[in-house]
Amino acid sequence: PISCSTMSFFPSIFLSGIQGRNVLEDWIKFIYLYFWTLGFTEEIEVTGLFSKDCILPCSFPPGSDEVIHWSKENKKVHTYYRQKDQLEEQDPCYRGRTHLFHEKISGGNASLKLSNLSMTDEGSYSCYVGTAQYRTEVKVLLHVLALIFLTYTPSSYALEYQKANTERRLKCFAFLTYPAPNISWEQGNVFVQETDREESKNGDLYSVRSDKDIINTTDAYHCYIGFSYEVWTAEWRMMQGRNEISSCIAAEFHSWLQSQTKDSLSAVGTDGFSVVWTLHRNAVTSVLASFNGTAHSHQPRVQIDKTDFSLRLDHLTADDSGEYLCNISTPHGTKLIVSTLHVEPYSSSDSLVPWLSLISGFLVSTWIAQLHYEAGQCFMVFNYSCQDFAAGVMTFMIQAGEHMQSCSTVNE
Repeated sequence: PISCSTMSFFPSIFLSGIQGRNVLEDWIKFIYLYFWTLGFTEEIEVTGLFSKDCILPCSFPPGSDEVIHWSKENKKVHTYYRQKDQLEEQDPCYRGRTHLFHEKISGGNASLKLSNLSMTDEGSYSCYVGTAQYRTEVKVLLHVLALIFLTYTPSSYALEYQKANTERRLKCFAFLTYPAPNISWEQGNVFVQETDREESKNGDLYSVRSDKDIINTTDAYHCYIGFSYEVWTAEWRMMQGRNEISSCIAAEFHSWLQSQTKDSLSAVGTDGFSVVWTLHRNAVTSVLASFNGTAHSHQPRVQIDKTDFSLRLDHLTADDSGEYLCNISTPHGTKLIVSTLHVEPYSSSDSLVPWLSLISGFLVSTWIAQLHYEAGQCFMVFNYSCQDFAAGVMTFMIQAGEHMQSCSTVNE
């Protein structure tokens, strides 16, 4: 702030030297030189990215015998005089990370380059420059932003599903973020409290796990990992019956997939898109197949189609019973769809009453099937097609070997 006495002192000095000159131009020049001479202080805000380099600006009227001193609170960040750096008393946390542009100092540039930013670098910096003619001080407020969310690293966010006996639980993870994320849960259309939470810190970065018990499997559960700049969304859903299959559900998934990938199904597979099929049985999770630009089969009887991400399982046995999960992930979110396949072996004392009930899903639609078969006589192929389901059509095929007559279905 400028005192009244200082302001009243301007006109007598100013008017004595403006005769025959442009009044406005001389007034501006005078104010500029006056405040630089007194050591006028300005403040600049700068935002840098975590682990990147940043320049803290500082300019001054050119002069001779420059002395430059950068500091933060009581820490000596960088010192320069006698035309060279003087870093003997530099704070250790800045060692090897500061740099002045020596070739530009004579022109009035005392800006400081700060490398490999950490979250502790945030705060107010002071740039003091003294010359034989002037004294200058500039304040720089540095903000450090850790946009790990925008790097789309696969391990940044995840939704995990666990089942033990009849108990089911979801775990929502945020790895290595700054600041600490806000994690919330929604059951159906109602926001609910988390069951448990665990938080850890690695340097400046936070890792948070939020748990939610699944109380009602007919509800969809959503986990939201929120920051001021974006929200990552995860959804878990269990399909409940044949009547849930509808074109509107298919359209919902297809619309979501298109909005997430911004591309056609045949072109996705890059930019963080992935599909993973798993089987959950007896508290053990087995990865069946995956797609992340390249199709991978992790079991001998399983194949995944890289064009529509369909899953093919050959030679069905009773051991194939369990919960099948399809996890569709993009950098913006993930969907985890669960359905159940139940296979009962054929007994000669049983009546031959096989039945099939189709359980709906978005990409994944698995089946509860009671099949009567004799080993080596028939096998089942079930095919989940993203493109078929988007059209509201799912395909289920039972193919037989030499003794097709021993395999049949009632509900088709």
